[in-house]
Amino acid sequence: MKAPYLQLNGNKFLLLFFILLHIPNFSSAQKKKIGTLEYLKYSNGIQGLTLGADINTLNYSNLKYLDDDNKFDADSCLKFAIGDTTVLKINGDLNLDLIGIRTYKNKIVNIYLFFRKTDAYILLHNFLSTYGVFTSKPVEYSNMYNWDSGTVSLSLMYQADVDDGVAVFTCNPLVHRIAEVKELAAMKEKTKTNDKSTMLFSSTNP
Repeated sequence: MKAPYLQLNGNKFLLLFFILLHIPNFSSAQKKKIGTLEYLKYSNGIQGLTLGADINTLNYSNLKYLDDDNKFDADSCLKFAIGDTTVLKINGDLNLDLIGIRTYKNKIVNIYLFFRKTDAYILLHNFLSTYGVFTSKPVEYSNMYNWDSGTVSLSLMYQADVDDGVAVFTCNPLVHRIAEVKELAAMKEKTKTNDKSTMLFSSTNP
């Protein structure tokens, strides 16, 4: 009787393993644990703001152009500011001055958190607790910390002689897309200029 019992338990184990293997995201559950770099990729934003999301889906009563500038920047992006007090509070310990977002074709490329320099250590501790140890520190003795999960990156910056600091979440795939579009546009413009030069040379050549 022992052999069939062991065989049955073995079948149950294989069935359970198969089920767990095919549950969506089960295998990556540990990777999404708070306090790890993978959580930065998983959360893909902060305060209800999602990188890559359409700005038209946002529902904030106080959304306006950042610094009242409604012009596209060099990357064909627009910047907006969110001043809602409900979204400016982080974990009950910190109140941000402002949240900014930068968009490309209505998609969120960057999320900016503006904060008082006196709150810098609170925000740094928050990021360390949430995303783990930073992946790089460009200048050893500067107050600049970077986390890079591949698809999402985060930079925290503040200076001793400046009252405010900023943390920037970046959607890396969108940044790469912007760079590709700019490079393609530059190549087309160069080709057009070369064609004009060739035509001009041909028309003046006897």
